[in-house]
Amino acid sequence: MANKDFKIKNGLDIQSPLPVSMGGTGQTSTTNSLNALLPSQAGNTNKVLATDGTNTTWVTPTSSYTPMTSTAISSNITLSSNNKYFVDTTAARTLTLPSSPSLGDEVYIFDASNTALTNNITVLPNGNKIQGSVQNLIIDSNSAVVYLAYTGSSYGWDVN
Repeated sequence: MANKDFKIKNGLDIQSPLPVSMGGTGQTSTTNSLNALLPSQAGNTNKVLATDGTNTTWVTPTSSYTPMTSTAISSNITLSSNNKYFVDTTAARTLTLPSSPSLGDEVYIFDASNTALTNNITVLPNGNKIQGSVQNLIIDSNSAVVYLAYTGSSYGWDVN
């Protein structure tokens, strides 16, 4: 090798910093290398990286993250958006989706008793659509896990 500034031992174990001129960061640690690649972090507490496809900058998030809550249910209820429901299917259950969902709202439904084949979970659309239809969703598979995401009024809740 023409450049004697670094040595490679046992494959990719670099013994000294890889210079910028050779494609490295010129830094001596992983943390320093990462910081050398990121936009300046000074004054950017609580910001996130954003890109316009060409440049990367720090920005203030536009919405706050609220973690989903998990709820065990053993009765017929109206669901709330952005929740996980663990449904006791020792009896048939009827769940009603939120009446005024917002784009991107999510609901998870779990067959917690593993008996939805015998005791179905019926999900009512509550004036909205489920996969473009006003029909109810029937969950009739043991151990089912159903994810619903609200995509807007024309298609309603998408089911996965």
